[in-house]
Amino acid sequence: MKVRAYCSSANLGVGFDVAAIALDAFYDEVEVSVKPGNGQIITEFHGPYSENIPLEDNTALLSARLLLTMSKVGVDVHIKVWKGIPLGLGLGGSGATAVATVKALSLELGLKIDDMKLALIAGLAEKAAAGSPHYDNVTASLLGGLIIIYSLNPLRALRFYPKGYFVLGIPHVKTPPRKTEVMRVITPKTLPLEMLPPSLGRMAAFVSGLYTNSLELIGQSMTDDIIEPIRALIVPAYEKLKKYTKEAGAFGFTISGAGPSVIALTDEEHLKNVMSAMSKAYNEENIKADIIPAKPASSASPI
Repeated sequence: MKVRAYCSSANLGVGFDVAAIALDAFYDEVEVSVKPGNGQIITEFHGPYSENIPLEDNTALLSARLLLTMSKVGVDVHIKVWKGIPLGLGLGGSGATAVATVKALSLELGLKIDDMKLALIAGLAEKAAAGSPHYDNVTASLLGGLIIIYSLNPLRALRFYPKGYFVLGIPHVKTPPRKTEVMRVITPKTLPLEMLPPSLGRMAAFVSGLYTNSLELIGQSMTDDIIEPIRALIVPAYEKLKKYTKEAGAFGFTISGAGPSVIALTDEEHLKNVMSAMSKAYNEENIKADIIPAKPASSASPI
């Protein structure tokens, strides 16, 4: 059984750890085969972004092990991962691998597991990359579209398919190992009470914009004054990217996941101008980068 899962951009400014969108810019493909055994799991990685992935501590292996344990199934599993999503750039690459693995393995075994439980398993496996479980990226890659998690126990999410383009700016920079874990360490652990109301208001406006398909309202809400100001300090060309894309017609701009990639929301009319604005910002800082227009992606599915 082979399954494809798409990359994702988490947080989207306003929705730290609860909002994410699957995008059709990149994808992973995972093929699994099983045979009678005692739970041995073998992983192998191929594809353009397959280098330096540990064979003993990766999200494919961990998610498969969790699925077998929770399902009480005793088989040996061979997992082949075609890695098409770059890692460590804020594009949900480790999460997509976990999603494709649990989806493929559950189908191969004929298990009737609902998507939210699969997302839970994949999120737990994210500990390999982030140091702690989280569920935004994996839920987006599994369900497709833009998701908002509104419950963790049990895991529940809303899904939307907003119109418009999400332009990714992906700088060619080195990131530290377990970058997401590092970025979470510098995240504030306590906040003044007065910071809460504006954040709640923006999330309410964000959801309203999704329901009414208002790109302007969605974009205006993609703002965070809690997490993003700290992370922005180590995102290349952040201030210029934000300024130039807004001037070029972007409705919203923010960091993609834990960075260093960024994401801007725009429409077809302003798409080329926003892409040019991103290129200008990176060029002025002598940073090579890929500028990729993307649309909301479909759910993780067999191919």
